[in-house]
Amino acid sequence: MTTRMPAGGIMKAQVLLGVLLATLLGLAGVAFGQGLSPQGNPWVWVHIGQVKVKAEEVSTPPKLYLGLSYRRNLPEGRGMLFVLPTVEKQIFCMRGMRFPLDLIWIAAGRVAGITRNVPPTYAGDLPSPRPVKYVLEVPGGFAAKYGIKAGERVKW
Repeated sequence: MTTRMPAGGIMKAQVLLGVLLATLLGLAGVAFGQGLSPQGNPWVWVHIGQVKVKAEEVSTPPKLYLGLSYRRNLPEGRGMLFVLPTVEKQIFCMRGMRFPLDLIWIAAGRVAGITRNVPPTYAGDLPSPRPVKYVLEVPGGFAAKYGIKAGERVKW
């Protein structure tokens, strides 16, 4: 003999299973060192030569558009890694920024170029020096402070 669960019971079981699965996946991310930023972005360690940056990885259109806009600051050693949909000449801007940035343009596993210490009030476009798929934003002056140069190997 089988027992039928009422329709509402099936829905509750599915919701509980979904919550349990999401919790387990979240714990797995924390266990393997990934975790999420307060904004819900996964953390990734970006290595540029000998320099390590704990970066939030963004890849969806809304997150790519928002970037670091409207945040009060970016702590030392932190950044945001933009994973763009295609390798092409990228154009960034300082819309809604409150602090200066260095933009580290990345192509084929190397630093393709650096746009240094851009003030938050800069109103122009910030084009990549050549086609890239990744951009790492770090606090203004970071690249100079740590001696990051074009051509250095980048991995995460």
